[in-house]
Amino acid sequence: MARPKSIKLRDRLVKMFPPSLLDRLARETGAVVRRRKVAANTLFWTVVLGFGLGRIRTIAGLRRSYEKATGQTIEESSFYNRLSEGFARMLRAAITLAFDTLPGVGHALEGPLAAFRDLVVTDSTVMRLRDLLEGPFPACRTNHTQAALKMHTVLSVNGAGDNSIRITAERRHDGPVFRVGRWVRGRLLLFDLGYFRYQLFACITRNEGFFLSRLKRSANPFIVSVNRAHRGRTIDLVGKHLNDVLGDLARDVLDVMVEVSFTRRAYGGRRSRGSQTLRVVGVRDPETKRYHLYVTNVAPEKLAAEDIRRVYAARWEVELLFRELKSQYRIEDLPSGKRAVVESLVYAAVLTLIASRRLLAEVRRKLGRLADRVPKQRWAAIFAAIAQDLLVLMARPPRETRLHARLVSEMVLHEAIDPNASRLSLIRAVETRTHVYHRKAA
Repeated sequence: MARPKSIKLRDRLVKMFPPSLLDRLARETGAVVRRRKVAANTLFWTVVLGFGLGRIRTIAGLRRSYEKATGQTIEESSFYNRLSEGFARMLRAAITLAFDTLPGVGHALEGPLAAFRDLVVTDSTVMRLRDLLEGPFPACRTNHTQAALKMHTVLSVNGAGDNSIRITAERRHDGPVFRVGRWVRGRLLLFDLGYFRYQLFACITRNEGFFLSRLKRSANPFIVSVNRAHRGRTIDLVGKHLNDVLGDLARDVLDVMVEVSFTRRAYGGRRSRGSQTLRVVGVRDPETKRYHLYVTNVAPEKLAAEDIRRVYAARWEVELLFRELKSQYRIEDLPSGKRAVVESLVYAAVLTLIASRRLLAEVRRKLGRLADRVPKQRWAAIFAAIAQDLLVLMARPPRETRLHARLVSEMVLHEAIDPNASRLSLIRAVETRTHVYHRKAA
């Protein structure tokens, strides 16, 4: 099959964020009050694509990226002042609009994930700030860091659910920030222990969603039934607490139903007690002989116990996303003690990721049967390498950049294809039950 010769990179980005849309957002959010030398459209693409000039992301580097792409000069203070509260609101609004139209991966989930509409992963990452921001963004470990922000992320792996980004102080706990509703119906949500709350699990169940989480060490649920029979002499587990029997077990897989009780949120000044029946699965580590324990509301016939650990490893997808933001798009480079500037730079890096994903979807579409040979990590490195070229395409008239656009396009379509044809993406490895175990994810 012949490879396509070119892809219209500029057109894809313009379609995602047309100049008219950016101008409207700029007016509505107060990013611009009157037309100035620097148009909102050009400033937007400068902070989204201009991060690649220099070893770290700086305000001066972004300004130089603007000057290099447009051929115009601008004073340092003038450029800095444009990174205002209104501009931060504009970028946040652009993220919301982009998430609503972000393309999915183009196929239904398969294998052990086939029973779910989508796989949703949520997690947070912390970024250190200058001490001047300790008021709005107090850190947890003040002995060495006075200010730090936490970015809470909800990632729809298949592009079929809600995606969201929220910024808080590091001291804000993960659990209360995450909200569920009808959108979770039919979807499988993966959590780490920072989100472990029985109230949250009950809310997901009420909304007909599914979840999978590690079980807290301090949890000691009451066993009410066993999901599989074992040959030979076995310990009777029903009617006992999990921790009372766990040390005596030698089976490779533990699969039981348990009952947990919890305190509901206060309504009208009163708190009530609730209970829920959940499923606990333990997978015994052959080396340490200890169990990796998971809790879920997914029935055994919907997700086999042997697949639980493998599916939970897909939570590493959000860790890969954070790694991409930090290593390729420089989200941790926050060279300012001004809140509006810091928020603008964080939102800009998220928009860089969104633009990258949009072009990745187009590249995969163009490559057809070779689409599975374009892994996200490889594409992220390519996108970072061409970001400054893309900024030039966005900042100058198309008639001036036709040759440049064609050369970049040809390079992208050639370099995007992984030469290792047998390498699987993380989600594809889960779907095909290929070994994807990662110590941190499991």
